[in-house]
Amino acid sequence: MTVDEEYEPRGSRRLLEEVQALARLGIWEWNPVTNQLYWSDELYQILGLAPRAIAPSFEALLARVHPDDLVSVEHYFSRARRERCTLELEYRIVRTTDEIRTLQARARSTFDETGGLARIVGTDRDITEARDREARLAFSDRMASVGMLAGGVAHEINNPLATIATHLALIAEHPAPRIDDAVLGEAHAAVERIRDVVRGLAAFSRADEDHRDSLDVERVLDLAISMAGNELRHRARLLAQYGGPPCVRANEARLGHVFLNLLVNAADAIPEGHADHNEICVATRTDDAGWAVVEIRDSGAGIPRHIQGRIFDPFFTTKPLGEGSGLGLSICHGIVRSLGGEITFHSEVGKGSTFRVALPPTAEPPRKRPSAGPPVCTIGQRGRVLIVDDEVAYARALRRLLASEHDVAMVTSGHDALARLRTGERFDAILCDLMMPEMTGVDLHVALSDLAPDQAERIIFVTGAAFSPTSQHFLENITNLCFEKPCDLQELRAAVRQRVAGRS
Repeated sequence: MTVDEEYEPRGSRRLLEEVQALARLGIWEWNPVTNQLYWSDELYQILGLAPRAIAPSFEALLARVHPDDLVSVEHYFSRARRERCTLELEYRIVRTTDEIRTLQARARSTFDETGGLARIVGTDRDITEARDREARLAFSDRMASVGMLAGGVAHEINNPLATIATHLALIAEHPAPRIDDAVLGEAHAAVERIRDVVRGLAAFSRADEDHRDSLDVERVLDLAISMAGNELRHRARLLAQYGGPPCVRANEARLGHVFLNLLVNAADAIPEGHADHNEICVATRTDDAGWAVVEIRDSGAGIPRHIQGRIFDPFFTTKPLGEGSGLGLSICHGIVRSLGGEITFHSEVGKGSTFRVALPPTAEPPRKRPSAGPPVCTIGQRGRVLIVDDEVAYARALRRLLASEHDVAMVTSGHDALARLRTGERFDAILCDLMMPEMTGVDLHVALSDLAPDQAERIIFVTGAAFSPTSQHFLENITNLCFEKPCDLQELRAAVRQRVAGRS
């Protein structure tokens, strides 16, 4: 035996192990007849385990899967056992150190001559750093999209503001008994339009952490539509055909980014003017597999066949220099894929395009903030209420609103509120802004949790938006009520009455 012949097998194995380590690529093979599962040493490393620390098993792998991705991984293995195609999935694992890593999995099944499953081979590659870079890029792209839409967003806000200003002028000129119900109804509708746009801005401008919740797909779509409304309105009639798809587990900002991008692309495919001759249809439904499906269809120019294979490629764009980065559809593809879903399209030149997003369902209901329940009109006990808000005009308005039912005090900082409570003053309800300079509502709640826990429980947060990750996390982990400005005043009154009625 020559030196080369003796070296070749061991050299090839060593080379394969080195390449796997460099690529962070683990491999596995499962024999369904013997139920034996093989893992490479690199897969142990990826999972955060010492080589051969435990016996390879699907149970051991599933024990490492992030709880939010468990259903997707189980579905992936189930498909691998019965389908002949190559399957792909992205999912997260949690190592023993609580470190979260993102893996890209691929699997292919082999069947014998009788059609029986012979074996499944698969790979798992650690793509955490790559996905982190993509997430930062996606966040930058989303902010660029919001910036591009800024003019339209201003238009969407200015129109209802003008409506409100006009109606306020009418109210100022005419005593309340002469105010027409239509005037008040239109003013309220204008406030709702502003609130929808602001909610969209808040959702899409959040830091791009991959925190996932059970989401109502149609609600996220509505936020995206409110953001892109001005772009759509001048190019086509918007049709919404909602079919009540199941909830999905996703990050609201990222999923909204997908819908916003597809809506803007649909609008860009249609020239401005003649909006009554063009159409953009947003449809939702549940497919035969129980997945949530969103389709965005336009009557625009369509995509030429010779470039259809490249539209999801990074930096590919048909727009003039300076009008598009070519990252939008690539980022959408990556986001949908990371959720275990699929994004496809069909397009014909001169007839338009249809983009289809399909996402696996979740059985969990959408997460909701604690609610005060339906408005209670009956005036109950008179209580002591403290308003804490650095927006002086808004704090005064709340005081006027509640003064007929309660004894209302007002301060404009968290420090002033804490100083009063330290002296022994007690209130039945505390209406507190969340985002304030120097001492935030979060800080005040934390301080009161030590100083006067009963008062911390009586806080009702009234906030313009929870933009920072800290405030978002805080709201998700407390039981206090939270209202978004501008809030339903009847519901706010009801919440205060409930706090007063529940005093000890």
